Amino acid sequence: MNVKSGNQLSILDERKGFVFGLPKQIWIVGIVSFFSNSASVIITAFSAEFIINILGSSLATLGYIRGLSEALSYLVKMVSGVFSDWLGKRKILMLIGYLCAAFAKPMFAFCQGIGLYISAQVLERITNGLRDTPRDALIADCAPRELKGACYGVRQSCAFLGSMIGSVVGFFILRCLGSSEFIIRMVYLFAAIPIIVAVLFIHFGIKEPNNIAKLKDRKGFPLKIADIKQLGKDFHYYIFVCFIFMCSRFSESFLVYRAQHLGLQVQYAPLVLALMYLFNSPTSRIVGNWSDKHEKKLCLAFGFCMMLVSCVVLAFATEVWHVMIGVAIYGIHSGATQGTFYAAVSDYSPPHIKGTSIGIFNLICSIGMCISNALTGELWKHYGAETTFLVNSGITFIAVIGVMFLHQRKLEGK
Repeated sequence: MNVKSGNQLSILDERKGFVFGLPKQIWIVGIVSFFSNSASVIITAFSAEFIINILGSSLATLGYIRGLSEALSYLVKMVSGVFSDWLGKRKILMLIGYLCAAFAKPMFAFCQGIGLYISAQVLERITNGLRDTPRDALIADCAPRELKGACYGVRQSCAFLGSMIGSVVGFFILRCLGSSEFIIRMVYLFAAIPIIVAVLFIHFGIKEPNNIAKLKDRKGFPLKIADIKQLGKDFHYYIFVCFIFMCSRFSESFLVYRAQHLGLQVQYAPLVLALMYLFNSPTSRIVGNWSDKHEKKLCLAFGFCMMLVSCVVLAFATEVWHVMIGVAIYGIHSGATQGTFYAAVSDYSPPHIKGTSIGIFNLICSIGMCISNALTGELWKHYGAETTFLVNSGITFIAVIGVMFLHQRKLEGK
């Protein structure tokens, strides 16, 4: 008989570089994201408190800072994607990005004015952009076609789990040691430690895939107009829909501030994000697996609808627990969309420009997020929270309609 037992299949999987049904590289990237996000979430959790109450700036300033830094991050994601294709290497760019992040995190601890804070935030997000696209392209290189959604889902789940753990640790630190300016600055200072652990995992655990198509023999600038044309009109419509959606997708810092605005004490701020990631992580894994078997546009539509519902709940919230419901739904939306975004981009992309296509996607998203964060800050400042979140829900509704017209065959990569 030619039937193999479960144990035999498990051994065969391990010999082929698979662990629990997925390539080992995917799990290592997930571990890296776990440690990285456990540090990054601290910056997000205390952004509102640090900018408004410690540095003495405004909520509108928070919106502009987050918008500018996210836009620069996504711009760098495009550049790093193009160069990772050109070099035919992903690991070296990831290493540089995470090493720079280890230096950027402690800068927040020494900020005495808004100028230095902006510099630290911009540097932190630029390093994020430098590493993220090569990392996502590495997943596309390693993931079997039929497991793309699952691979991106695992990466996102690990990242969200790290964010949740980081949020809980931040809460207990503030709960035990207090929420003074000194303690918050010390938390910022020690946020570099998980990043260093992530760097070690990259250096010793990740190997460059052998199937990266190098573009280094090209003359002139690595990105060619022909590459963009080769992606096709379906890809361009896809990123247009994503752009509309990103115009409504505000920073998680506003979730924290909404809860604080209704009376939540600063020491409990990390728990807002912990709740979001509690719903985020399992959703990402479940939807990632589901998207490999069904239409990805349905996964995106579900995530978009959750964002719409979250905005409506946040708009009409009058108690902290109302905000927490909105935060949980926001977590479901993020888990359903984040990995699916990149799995769909990978489906559209020819093998030799996967990094480039992910970079283009990130660039368009950066413009949308810059608009969203600036708009959220200004609307909140002049018209209040209710109007702000209702406007965001209206933009999301337009994206829900648009996503249903995505081309099914292309999205499935057929």
